[in-house]
Amino acid sequence: MAEIAFRIFGKYYAKRRHKYESLRRDLLAARIFVPVEKWLSSALFTSIVSSPISAIAYLSIKLILSVSGSLLETFRNLPDYFQEWQYRITHLQDYLGNLSPSVISQTISMLVSGLKVELTILDLLIVVTLMTAVPLSVYYLYRLYPKFKAWERGRKIDGKLPYAIAYISPMASVGVTPYEIFKRLSKLEDIYGEVSVEVKRLVRDVELMGYDFLNALRNLAATTPSKNLSTFLTGAVITSLTGGEMRDYFINKAGEYFRELRKKYEDFISSLAVITEIYLVALVAAPLFLIIVYTTMLMMGGASPIILFLIVYCMIPIGSLLFMLLIDTITPEGAR
Repeated sequence: MAEIAFRIFGKYYAKRRHKYESLRRDLLAARIFVPVEKWLSSALFTSIVSSPISAIAYLSIKLILSVSGSLLETFRNLPDYFQEWQYRITHLQDYLGNLSPSVISQTISMLVSGLKVELTILDLLIVVTLMTAVPLSVYYLYRLYPKFKAWERGRKIDGKLPYAIAYISPMASVGVTPYEIFKRLSKLEDIYGEVSVEVKRLVRDVELMGYDFLNALRNLAATTPSKNLSTFLTGAVITSLTGGEMRDYFINKAGEYFRELRKKYEDFISSLAVITEIYLVALVAAPLFLIIVYTTMLMMGGASPIILFLIVYCMIPIGSLLFMLLIDTITPEGAR
C-alpha cells in the first residue's frame, strides 16, 4: 500500500519537501527510516481510504442491528411449527410433503418483509461526519506519531543515560579510547536499551560511512531525541576540540548525572507519598463512607441502588485506573 501511495502522491510531496523539515527530524529521531514524502503519501492515501470504510462500517453496524431486530419480529409471526419444538417435530414430515413454490415464496416474503433498514437525517449526518472526521484524524495521527515515538525514545534514553555514563567513566579512567568505549556500549542493548541503540548509529557512521569520531558524535548529538544525550555528546566534542581530556569529562559527567538522578528519585518519592494520601482519601475512605451511608438509606427506602452500583463499578475502578496512569507517567524511566 505504501508503494502505491508513493507512486500516486510522491511527486506532490517531493516538491514540497522543504515544508516538512520538522517532520523529517521527528522521523529521524524516532528512527523511522522512511522518506518524508513517502510517509506523507501513505498518510494521505490511508486517510482517503478510511473515509468510505468508516461510512460502510457505520451502515453495516446499523444494518446488523436492524436485521437482528427485524428477524426477531419476523420469527414471532411465523407458523407455530417454527415456534414450538414438539409441534415442529410432529408435523415436519407433513410440512415437507406439502412444500410448493407458493409456500416457499410465502415463507421467504415473510422473512424479507421484516428486513427493513430505515436511514434518518441523523444517520446521514453521522455518515457525513465520519467521512470527514475519520480521514482528518488518520492523517494527523500519521503526522503526530513520529513526534510521540521520538518523545518516548527520548524518555527511555534519559532513564538509562546515567547508568551508561557510569559504565563509560571507569573505562575512561583506565585509558580506554573514547571510540572503543562507545563501541563496547553499543553491544549492551539488553542492559542500556535505547542508549546502546543510539550509540550503534555512531559506530555505523564511523565504520561504514567513513566519518571520523568527532563528526560522528556531532551527527548523533544533532539527531538524538534526548536533550540530555545531545548535551553530553556536544560537551564531549567541545572538550576534545579545546584540548581537554575526554576521560576527565566522562568522570565529571558521571558524578553530575548521578546527583541529578538522586534528586529526581527524591522528588518522585515525595510525589508518590502525596498521591498515596490522595488515593486513600478519594478511593478508599470516601467510597467506604458513601457505601455505608447509601446502604443505610437503601434499607430505609430513601435511596436508589443505582448510586451504589456507580460507586462500586464505576467510581472505584475508573479512579484506580487514572491513579495508575498518573503514577506510570511520573515514574522515572530507570525505576521501571
